[in-house]
Amino acid sequence: MKKITILMIAMCATVGAYAQFNQGRMLVGGSLAFQSVTSKYKFDGQTTTEGKSTDFSIAPQFGYFVIDNLAVGATLDVTLSKWKDDDGDYESTATILEFQPTVRYYLPMGVFFQGQFGIGTGKYKDDEDGNVDEEKFTRTSFAGAVGYAIFLNDNIAIEPMIGYGSSGDKYKDADYKDINNGLFVRVGIQAYLGNK
Repeated sequence: MKKITILMIAMCATVGAYAQFNQGRMLVGGSLAFQSVTSKYKFDGQTTTEGKSTDFSIAPQFGYFVIDNLAVGATLDVTLSKWKDDDGDYESTATILEFQPTVRYYLPMGVFFQGQFGIGTGKYKDDEDGNVDEEKFTRTSFAGAVGYAIFLNDNIAIEPMIGYGSSGDKYKDADYKDINNGLFVRVGIQAYLGNK
């Protein structure tokens, strides 16, 4: 009897989640991210702190279910980044605005796969002993992730995601490009709107 009860609850949860991803519904939400990292190096048994970086980003998102389980939309990612060396002689900041077309595909139990391609612009500013230098750059990026929609009620879901992303920054007044890639973990919140 206990097994049958658990199976019935699981089936109801699956049907309830599936109803959220019907054609014509909309997604409105996004995510916040904050990261603080201290950079150190170790040489001859001695650890030296190089500096600290702080990153904050906000990414509102909109999507529309063009067919059942498939949503297309866009994300607008705004990132503020700051680096300061341990001696206080050098400091840099970066501001980035990026538009990211987004595609999501949902499995019936609430698991989703998300892909994004982004293009945007940014400004990098560094200050070394009072000498200030500014550079503008163009950013391109892509990311793929898998996540899970945990519904708090019929319309609101918390969405943890894990994925892999890569970005490249091409500086306008220089002949080089910064490339960053790696794994990420993100938590977002979405409102699922429209008729089920």
